[in-house]
Amino acid sequence: MTPTILNERYRVFELVGAGGMATVHRGEDLLLERQIAVKFLREPYASDVEARERFLHEARSAAKLDHPNIVRIYDVGLDETDRPFIVMELVRGEDLKSLVRREAPLPVMRALAIARDISAGIGQAHRLGIVHCDLKPQNILLTDEGQVKVADFGIARALQQDENEDEVLDVVWGSPHYISPEQARGRRPSPASDIYSVGIMLYEMLTGVPPFHDPDPAVLAMMHCREEPVPLPSLNPRVPPGLDWLVRKILAKEPTQRYRNGDQLGIAFDEYLHRGTNGTQPYLPVVDETPAVPTRTAAPGDNASSAWRDPDVSAQSGGVHRPPVGNSGRPHRDPEFDADPDTAAPAGADMTLWMLILIAAIAVIGLIPLWLFVYHAYSPATTAAPPVTEVGATTPDASDTEELVTVPNLMSLGAADAQRLAQSLGLEIEVLGEEESAEARPGAVLRQAPGVGNRVAVDTTISIVLAAGRAFSLPDVVGYDIDTVRDGLESEGLLLVMDEIRSPEGRGVILEQNPEADQEVRVGDTITLTVSGGGDVPIPLGANLNNQVVLQQAWVSRFSYRPGDNVPVTLRWRCTAELGRSYKVFVHILNQETGALAAQSDVIPVNGLRPTTSWAPGEIINDPHQIALPQEIRPGRYVIRVGLYDDGGRLPVVDAGSAQVLDHTIYVATITVE
Repeated sequence: MTPTILNERYRVFELVGAGGMATVHRGEDLLLERQIAVKFLREPYASDVEARERFLHEARSAAKLDHPNIVRIYDVGLDETDRPFIVMELVRGEDLKSLVRREAPLPVMRALAIARDISAGIGQAHRLGIVHCDLKPQNILLTDEGQVKVADFGIARALQQDENEDEVLDVVWGSPHYISPEQARGRRPSPASDIYSVGIMLYEMLTGVPPFHDPDPAVLAMMHCREEPVPLPSLNPRVPPGLDWLVRKILAKEPTQRYRNGDQLGIAFDEYLHRGTNGTQPYLPVVDETPAVPTRTAAPGDNASSAWRDPDVSAQSGGVHRPPVGNSGRPHRDPEFDADPDTAAPAGADMTLWMLILIAAIAVIGLIPLWLFVYHAYSPATTAAPPVTEVGATTPDASDTEELVTVPNLMSLGAADAQRLAQSLGLEIEVLGEEESAEARPGAVLRQAPGVGNRVAVDTTISIVLAAGRAFSLPDVVGYDIDTVRDGLESEGLLLVMDEIRSPEGRGVILEQNPEADQEVRVGDTITLTVSGGGDVPIPLGANLNNQVVLQQAWVSRFSYRPGDNVPVTLRWRCTAELGRSYKVFVHILNQETGALAAQSDVIPVNGLRPTTSWAPGEIINDPHQIALPQEIRPGRYVIRVGLYDDGGRLPVVDAGSAQVLDHTIYVATITVE
């Protein structure tokens, strides 16, 4: 890109990042002589007057945020083409997603430190009334020095409607894997929505995979609303039960059951970290007023690694655990963690307290006869009246128990936005055709049925008619990143269906398209794009072992390794009948050409914690493995095969499902050793 000068102050260089709503360029502030990043709002948002004004307003609000864990915003404005831009701090490093893909599962303390720093950043934003709305690992930057920076404040929230919390929004913002249940339903996000997204990221840091995954965004949204995540210890045995409980609270479906804002979540992390990795025991009573090791609560800008001490160190030095102390000098008490704190009271107060309790009990007992008299006097026996059926009312039947949703207003929305809004509520879209009209822009919804406000069952199809648009030739988008082409295709009124598959190509790269390039398409046509999901997409297997257990899926997060690396393999078993015997899981890594065994793991499932004798029919067992590659392994391609065996031999595979089976071993994936 040829450098350009923006507003006679900022020199803008090459593109360094792109998302669904904005593009980011490297730049230089000529006045202050410092490196910067410049973010431009994409079309069609940049052309929408209301969206542009909200964007600038919220960006100015976000510029007030001055916190070491937030990417600083220096300036906002409009360029010569009236396109909004934000000038911000240039962060050199990588995003959290890259770290997770390379090193997950992260050590528990490191994952908590990152989550604590994220909470510190968004906590300040929440105090100023700013909700991020799109927290995801791609928006969490890690500097070369290890500092955590939350990015993309002021964009997602700027495009929300400032209406009541129960109103259904026209467009659902947020990334499907990290979106909160209320955002999935089209409700306005709150600080508790950001808390949910932090919980999803913490879960992914500890396991390597998000708690919910489906290639269909609508199905994924419903999983956030209805399903519970797999317990953390099932995927990572190093996660203690107390931390699993904490993450489950953060991922509560109802916003009121989570921590309300980033500050509360930060305090919860501090409380957990001060208790050590157990996370559930109460504080010990303070027996020595002189602590052996000074402790403190982390300030919002502190790195979380400095906010706790090793409990073993405290024990060895003769000190005791003390609760974190706030500005008032009194310890923080979180009822979720400290339901029974030890307290001391004067001896005289005990006698007074017991006397008051006795008097209160006598008073309450004396009121019981009066209550019974009033109850019988004003509650005469009655017989149930027959139900009254209004004229035109339908007789209740089994269908009345179905989950109902309110049909949203799709009028004037583009086909793609109408599809996203409907799917977020569990509804489907059917395009009946096009009509010429001067009342709506080409590609916008002219009519819909059922109408706005009707109550319908989930999975109901809404029929829409679009304003006529031009026919055009479909471009060749294979090889491009989906975020680069999505807006352009959707602005033409096309409905996009993404089929995400496992692929060594970078995540988001388009592998196939249907229809093919140069085919004629019109507004409302559906375009299917096969997109690379990298190594995060589960490998479907469905192999049936002796009609007792099915290996449903497997995950192998990376495609290439070096000698000495650990190869993470996660297996998902579904028990269909009692096994009655203890089987071991074998994971073999074999040379693809010679078939020679290069590395292997033989272990009782879930690192010895879940023997097959404990499996119950219908139970799902997530079984993580780490297979160490020998230092002397030769470069080349290697295959991963798995199965179950005991002293009597391998458990036979009676139905391969979608897997490849050889000698009762199930092919999982091929990897490369560099």
